[in-house]
Amino acid sequence: MGQAASAEGLTLVPLSPGDLPQVCAIEAACFATPWSLALFEEELKRPEVCHWLCLKNAAGEVAAYGGFWRAVDEAHFTNVAVAPPWQRQGLGRRLVQELLDLAKRQGCLRATLEVRPSNEAALALYQAQGFKAVAMRPGYYSDNGEDAMILWKDAL
Repeated sequence: MGQAASAEGLTLVPLSPGDLPQVCAIEAACFATPWSLALFEEELKRPEVCHWLCLKNAAGEVAAYGGFWRAVDEAHFTNVAVAPPWQRQGLGRRLVQELLDLAKRQGCLRATLEVRPSNEAALALYQAQGFKAVAMRPGYYSDNGEDAMILWKDAL
């Protein structure tokens, strides 16, 4: 991936199969237990339930991506990640807002997700977008047994 000059000029587009090699590289850089290429491929085969967006620069490089599953009137956020060269430029905030807007257009009334309590940056991002901590899932993360904090946002 090239160097990030600026978050200006990034384009929001639906995630496509051609983006997946870059997405998997970002997954590996950002998560202790990254999703596999096959899992992302399966997600993209289910557009009626699985909704994925990404931010790309003019060269077509994926700077950030995220997705959610629509379950009746709820959006369950699955993964949101920003490539390391693009972090701390507001892309996570923009992407989460775009995903919330898409969820609302899809008929979702609320949104939920799990986050590691130790992931202070993600926790601050979600709380700034109106998510509230409601419960914990003990031992949720398989890599180290860390609990997951369950966050909800009502009234999209």
